[in-house]
Amino acid sequence: MIVTHRLPGAIIAALITLLIVSCNKSVTPVMVSKGVLDLRHIEQGDEFSVKMNGEWEFYFNKFLASSPSRGSDSLKPDCYGSVPAFWSDYRIDGKKLPGFGFATYRAIVLLPSGYRDRLAIDMPVFDSSFEISINGVTAARNGTPGRTGAESIPAYEPLFFSHVPKSDTLDIIIRVSNFEHRRGGFWMPLRIGTFHTIQSNFTNQWFISIAVTGMLFASFLFFFIFYLLDRRNTKLLMFSLLTLGLALRPFLSAPYLISILDVENWYMIVRGEYLILYLIIISGSWLAYFIYPTSWFRTVVKAMAAASLLSIILVLVSPVYVFAYTVFLVQAIAVMILVYALVMSLRGMLRGNRIDTVYFLAIIAMAIGTVADILLANGLEEKQQIYILSFLMMVFVFMQATLLIREWVKSAMERERLAMQLEELNRNLENRVDDRTKELRVKSEELNARNEQIALQNKKLSDTVQLKNKIFSVISHDLRSPVVNILYTLNMLREEEYRNQTEALAASGIQYAQMVINLLENMLVWGRGQEDMIRYAPSSNDMADIILTNMSILKESADRKEIELNFTQVGRTTGWFDRDLMDIVVRNLLSNAVKFTHHGGRVTIHLKERDDNHEGLIIKVCDNGIGMSEELQKKLFTDAYVPTTFGTDQEKGTGIGLKLVNELVTISRGKISVESTPGSGTCFTVSLPGKKRGT
Repeated sequence: MIVTHRLPGAIIAALITLLIVSCNKSVTPVMVSKGVLDLRHIEQGDEFSVKMNGEWEFYFNKFLASSPSRGSDSLKPDCYGSVPAFWSDYRIDGKKLPGFGFATYRAIVLLPSGYRDRLAIDMPVFDSSFEISINGVTAARNGTPGRTGAESIPAYEPLFFSHVPKSDTLDIIIRVSNFEHRRGGFWMPLRIGTFHTIQSNFTNQWFISIAVTGMLFASFLFFFIFYLLDRRNTKLLMFSLLTLGLALRPFLSAPYLISILDVENWYMIVRGEYLILYLIIISGSWLAYFIYPTSWFRTVVKAMAAASLLSIILVLVSPVYVFAYTVFLVQAIAVMILVYALVMSLRGMLRGNRIDTVYFLAIIAMAIGTVADILLANGLEEKQQIYILSFLMMVFVFMQATLLIREWVKSAMERERLAMQLEELNRNLENRVDDRTKELRVKSEELNARNEQIALQNKKLSDTVQLKNKIFSVISHDLRSPVVNILYTLNMLREEEYRNQTEALAASGIQYAQMVINLLENMLVWGRGQEDMIRYAPSSNDMADIILTNMSILKESADRKEIELNFTQVGRTTGWFDRDLMDIVVRNLLSNAVKFTHHGGRVTIHLKERDDNHEGLIIKVCDNGIGMSEELQKKLFTDAYVPTTFGTDQEKGTGIGLKLVNELVTISRGKISVESTPGSGTCFTVSLPGKKRGT
């Protein structure tokens, strides 16, 4: 019988389901007696469905290959075993049987004379492998039964198959083996009946399981979303996890849902079922604590959680027959939680708390379902009315959900009230803050102005100090050497023995004097640049004249190192630029080229006009000297100070020549670039825009 009534009120539904249970137990069912199920009272064409409960012939550690003759002493059953039950509860010769082993169950079904209607047999899930044959013909198989663990392959799925009887007697033999679970045998009832009745029952219970599971999963999503909206309410999280566990468990334990997963690995299914049980236990214990928080129960819950986590590890790493015993821990914890919740809710109910009254009724429904589940797991109760447990579970979930939603709504309304009060306070505070902010803003602006002035003064002071240090460094190091050389040359001219070398000494003195002049000029121009005092006065000038003039100035230095100076030009040589600035640029580039070129090397100056606008020029100064690294090229024009490098004849400069060149080219609205390869030479390119780009 399937109950499908929709009654208003969870309490009435719970009472009705309990009434149904009691009514069902009062009906006297058809039983298997001494291995025989007598159905001869059934009329032809009647729809029926009966459970094959009762006393089956039982043969332990024997596989019957065919139907033996009844009454044969050689094939006398070891006992008449109760079905459904675990065979470990049977006694043979006064001894209880072990959980491991293999056996044969046998029952004779007597049908009405000439009965030829199509029959069906419903075999629920078992923690065993089995093979069923009818009148010597194999009808169905679940896994592979064997005489050893190596031969046996367990499976976990319901079987539903049909059979058309060809005689008035059905000799049903079921060969069973168990080498994995702690208990063996049939702990759920078999059912035989007309095909239509069995199929309808199977379908109805399948839909009931799907509906309950779907509603539980929807509850999980609903309350988990609520938790995400209110992370502080841990009660919502625990309840959502509890409903998730309740929703998932039927897929691994209910005979009508297990087939949906399409998972053939028996071990994975069993481990999954136990893991879900511990999810239910952990979330349920914490939920009970959050509903009725006490300090001692918090300690108990932590201990429960620790034990559950250890059991989870055991489930993951140990064989099934080992961790299967943890079910007793699950049952003990579940009973403890229910007792605690019942006592606390009853105490609140006796004090007149209506909320605790609802909690009490919800926990009662959950307790009934839990006890029934425990009895079923221990083979003490049949799972004959799955919808009863389903409704009890839904009663609990519905009532608990109602209370949580009520609490959440009340909390939300309180938060909204507080938010409105806070908003009003914020508006008053904002007015005060705005007034104060305006005062602070005025003072802040005044302070920022003062800080900017101080920062500007500090920068100018720092630049002045750096400029002073640089000038002192040049004077003390770079100018000293050429000045000393000039004095030395002049003293030599006074000596009699050197008077015949007057021309050479005079040339040397001129060279050193020119070096001093160049150094002083670079320093002066660079110093003016640091103070933004360089005046840019472009006009039409001949760049070739500037290049040739500087080549003549540096000829002495080039000849001394036997360096070849070459100058080429393409097109016009006149351009629009400041002659004084470009004179310094060309002189420094040529001086650097001679400085870093080996004896016998070559320096080339190439001048050409730009094609993109009027009076624009491109100057390239290239050498085949020592070159420079990529790292030095990157910071050549950007770093504030690049240490001076000795030339091929240990020539030393100020370290500001190329920095000055970059600044002067920038002032002239031009661009400068460098290409260099270590050991091969360097090429500087200066591009001047001309008159069209403006001054």
